[in-house]
Amino acid sequence: MPELVIEDLTVRSTATEPPILSRVSLTVRPGEFVALVGGSGSGKTMTAKSVLQLLPQPLRIESGSIRLGPLDVTNAPETELNRIRGGRLGMLFQQPKRMFNPNKTIRKHLKEPLKLHAGLAGKPADTKVLELLAEVGFEDPEWGAQAYPHQLSGGMAQRAMTAMALAGQPEILLADEPTSALDKVLESQILELLDRERRQRGLGILYITHNLASVAAFADRVLVMDAGKIVESGTTEAVLGSPKTAYTRKLLDASNLLPTSITDVTPQGRNVLTLTNVVKHFGPGKSLGMGKRFGLGKRFGMGNADRPALNSVSLALKQGEILGVLGQSGSGKSTLARAMVGLEGISGGSITRTLAAGETSPPTAVQLVFQEPHDSFDPRMTLRASLEAPLRQHAGLSSAERSQRLQDAMKEVELDPCLLDRRPGQCSGGQLQRVTIARALLLEPEVLICDEATSALDALTQRTILDLLQRLHRDRGLSLMIITHDMDVVRHMCQRVAVLFQGRLVELTDTHKFFAEPQHEHSRDLVSAAIPCRGLHLKKMRAAS
Repeated sequence: MPELVIEDLTVRSTATEPPILSRVSLTVRPGEFVALVGGSGSGKTMTAKSVLQLLPQPLRIESGSIRLGPLDVTNAPETELNRIRGGRLGMLFQQPKRMFNPNKTIRKHLKEPLKLHAGLAGKPADTKVLELLAEVGFEDPEWGAQAYPHQLSGGMAQRAMTAMALAGQPEILLADEPTSALDKVLESQILELLDRERRQRGLGILYITHNLASVAAFADRVLVMDAGKIVESGTTEAVLGSPKTAYTRKLLDASNLLPTSITDVTPQGRNVLTLTNVVKHFGPGKSLGMGKRFGLGKRFGMGNADRPALNSVSLALKQGEILGVLGQSGSGKSTLARAMVGLEGISGGSITRTLAAGETSPPTAVQLVFQEPHDSFDPRMTLRASLEAPLRQHAGLSSAERSQRLQDAMKEVELDPCLLDRRPGQCSGGQLQRVTIARALLLEPEVLICDEATSALDALTQRTILDLLQRLHRDRGLSLMIITHDMDVVRHMCQRVAVLFQGRLVELTDTHKFFAEPQHEHSRDLVSAAIPCRGLHLKKMRAAS
């Protein structure tokens, strides 16, 4: 198995602009699990795209070299690059749905690398597809194989992308935030799978992440990136246990999310939103439901009559409350959020909003911060145009007033207002996630539903957003529903916890009771799978091999 070697890599768009990457050097040896950590926009993803020779225009490699064993990747012809991409070099991207062909089933996606790189076709390939999907956590691999990308939840799509990356039997795997959309049980499962591949067949892994707990558990070495440069590197124990730079110490401190005093306060306000026996079925060919299209019937009950996306869900969100919603990928959390803001019709039950005395119901009382920010913006429009649209429709403001409100919203989420003139593709994932929060706040809602609003963010930016949400909660009396896989976020932010499992609400309790004595089996699985990360008290969870 060859090693991946990057030496003095510099990437920029024009000679007059600062480099995106500046003299980056790193090595991933066979059987090594190397973590690359840093803030949003620090250059982590661009490093991986440079290895794959997939830099977006007008970025280009100005100097330096990239080698995979004896192969000079920087000067390889496109035919050779096409041969190694997805084969010798496996790819795991942060936003998997954008990488799939929407017209192909997951089976067809997986069979392509199996045929090209493993020489499998026909029934052997079909069997291997099901094995791969089972390995990455699909409860029903046959259903997953027949699904189209849009019919998968974010977590399911990430699992399918992992299966596709492993299908080509790569020598080096570039994993860019491979578990950000997964619950803690599946996160642990996927990382253990990658670690097993590393140990059993010498797979080298470059793991790009902001999750320092998983780094502490699995990585052999850590490289810290800031502003396009490697600012610190060393063994995991050395970097996380005794960081040498102020930036690394800031990352570690920001990851130390301790419970705040508000989580000990039982909410007493009126019920702002009340859900009563809410049911959601998806018809044939929509979302999770394959229905009659493939004749799955009762055999593969994902989103059909046997397992609705939401099944008799009843709960109330109180005024000024911060409610955390947990559950495995595909449990119905995002469907619940979309139903609460009216983006998804319900099949049964009711969702009602209780008004305060003398209040009239504004059309923007409930706003949603989406899980995948790139999918919630028109790529052809500037951010200014996207954010100004709801102000034109609802607020009745002058042009100058709209402009001022946009600038204020961007500053509130700690972004430079000059970003308003960019298009979504010109922003990092963390920047765009903050823009979605700014957009949701423009019309001053009473309820803000955050669907994995911090999953794409590094520790420093995540802490900034969480502090912002707490400030909004305190100053505006905002009610928050935080849908997340991050148990530390729930422990830090939320007064109560609701747990969804297969579309059902299986637990609803105070936060401290949930972590002390989770009642449902799935709740216990989530709590036990959470990898602890408390400041500098980090421990490797596996023996070095």
